[in-house]
Amino acid sequence: STATRIFRQGAGHVRPNSAADPGLVYDHGFNDWLAFLCGTTTGVNPATCTALQAAGFSFDPSDLNVPSIAIGDLAGIQTVTRKVTNVGGSPATYNASVTGLEGINVNVSPSSLTLSPGETKSFTVTFTRTTAALNAYAGGQLAWSDGTHIVRSPLVIRPVPLAAPAQVSGTGGPISYDVKFGYTGPFTAAARGLVPATTTAGTVADDPGDEFSPGGPGTTSFDVVVPAGTTYARFSLFNAFTDGADDLDLYVYRGTTQVGSSGGGQSEEEVNLVNPVADTYRVWVHGFATEGPDSNFTLFNWLLGSTAAGNMTVTAPASATLGATGAVNLTFSGLAPATKYLGSVAYGGIEGLPNPTIVRVDTP
Repeated sequence: STATRIFRQGAGHVRPNSAADPGLVYDHGFNDWLAFLCGTTTGVNPATCTALQAAGFSFDPSDLNVPSIAIGDLAGIQTVTRKVTNVGGSPATYNASVTGLEGINVNVSPSSLTLSPGETKSFTVTFTRTTAALNAYAGGQLAWSDGTHIVRSPLVIRPVPLAAPAQVSGTGGPISYDVKFGYTGPFTAAARGLVPATTTAGTVADDPGDEFSPGGPGTTSFDVVVPAGTTYARFSLFNAFTDGADDLDLYVYRGTTQVGSSGGGQSEEEVNLVNPVADTYRVWVHGFATEGPDSNFTLFNWLLGSTAAGNMTVTAPASATLGATGAVNLTFSGLAPATKYLGSVAYGGIEGLPNPTIVRVDTP
């Protein structure tokens, strides 16, 4: 029942006889993984995701049909779905049992499954936090047994007081997003910013060795003073702000210590620092693979404090109810055209609430 031990467990020794007769399997196919990617990345064709959603696939990563169950943001109550297939040679009735997960109620429905050979049936598991510590993982086990086979699933659940998106984006029109509450009590949501980006133009040579070192070939740097009270710092490069099909990378140092880096296959790079220490930071741009002998680029950076700038209004519920969902609504005014803004929505009410939700607004 110790979550850290469950996370550390490997596959163990191969037991081929048991593997040849597991009783039940948690089968999954190509579309299950596509749905998982729709819920966790932005790389899947939106039309594909729409079709999967219409077909009943869940985008919640906790619903991926694997034997383990993990929820990293249990806000009060959550239900996950699984399906099992009887790969035995005869009909069997399996009964569920749960151990561990102290402070979390677990309800398996149905708690008994009768399956013919080759038959697949679904079940749900509902987790409800009662006394489990917030922002800490609890561990347990779900087991299905027919008296001969024991089909065990490890469970790791992290209750949180609030489940909120890490970032929302828009072009200046209203933005609305949902949060889910893991407690009952007062709740506030306050605006920070929006602040426009500071932009700096530069040129970096190609690095023939494609190996970054501060001050080495194909590097150029900029110093950015991060003042006291900064709650969020972001440094970004964009493909549209280079002069070709360049692959540029980004590194951020505080003194001699690297505090962040971004090295994708193009020039869409981003380094974020939450509540950074006040200091002078050095931002290095690396010409990993420029289209010509060098590349012109524009570096964007935002330094967000803890106060509102008067250009973003936040409305949200005044109180939280365990397991309930609330809408946070954002409206904007006085934004300049063709400007990239950054802000955040900070949450209050009880201890342990998550980091603010970042707000990106790129005006046309």
